[in-house]
Amino acid sequence: MAAFTRGETLVRVTDRVGNEFYCAVEDLKDPSELTPEERESCVDDATIGRYAGDFKKAP
Repeated sequence: MAAFTRGETLVRVTDRVGNEFYCAVEDLKDPSELTPEERESCVDDATIGRYAGDFKKAP
C-alpha cells in the first residue's frame, strides 16, 4: 500500500465485489479506469479503522 499524507481528505469507495477503500479526493475517477498503480494509492477500510486518527474522511 502506498504512503499517505497525515490529515489528507479521503472518501470511501467500494469495488464491484464489495471491498471498501478510502482514496484521496483528488485521485478519484471512474473505478473501472483505475490502473493497478493508482489502486495502490488507496487505503482499505481495515487500515482506516486501525489508524482513524491519521485520516480525515470526506462526509
